[in-house]
Amino acid sequence: HRLETFANQAALMLERNQLMADRQTARLNVEAERLRNALLSSVSHDLRTPLASITGAASSLVQGEPALPAPIRMELARSIYEEASRLNRLVANLLDMTRLDSGALELKKEWYSLEEIAGSALHRLDEPLRAHPLTIHLPDALPLLFIDGVLIEQVLVNLVENALKYTPPGSPLTLSAEAGEGTLRVTLEDAGPGLPPGDDERIFDRFYRGAGTGTVGIGLGLSICRGFVEAHGGTIRARNRPGGGAAFTFEL
Repeated sequence: HRLETFANQAALMLERNQLMADRQTARLNVEAERLRNALLSSVSHDLRTPLASITGAASSLVQGEPALPAPIRMELARSIYEEASRLNRLVANLLDMTRLDSGALELKKEWYSLEEIAGSALHRLDEPLRAHPLTIHLPDALPLLFIDGVLIEQVLVNLVENALKYTPPGSPLTLSAEAGEGTLRVTLEDAGPGLPPGDDERIFDRFYRGAGTGTVGIGLGLSICRGFVEAHGGTIRARNRPGGGAAFTFEL
């Protein structure tokens, strides 16, 4: 009788464990389906929009009259270039998120100066930054960083792109850095509307889009920033500035 009681208890425990495993699997499947639907919904619009613009501009160039004015041809070519760049950034963000989710992200660390990383990131955004005055405060003799330069450069690119989405043309941006005890703190400040209450954490969630952008972007840029910074053992946060606007700070 005692052995039978032990056997029944063991059977109940195994059954309970199996039910818990099944429930966890079901929860993960539901979450995966939700993310898949969100991704497909976002990608179906955000990838097709630049493709439609590229196709339309290219068609106008190919089928246009021979006497099409040079300024119009230049404008069409510029549209193709800008939309292709946008498409490239969207695809890069999707690939980066895939690497983060699959655990395939491998850091290739070397010694870099922040000036080098920031200069390369801002050069990539030279065209959209022309509509925003940018102030840079990087103290002399900042310590070198032992980082994956490609990933941290992408963090800066995503932060600046995010600021450009949420701020009106002509509003200023400020990039600054500060050395601490064994750390380096980098901050990007804007003069936009700031963060809605409770968004200081949510904005780093994947597929989350803040108010005011409509359907621009697929909501992965800041999530990738957090993944890349945390992969380096760092932290990233957002806050509202006392005088208006938002500030994004990551620390390595």
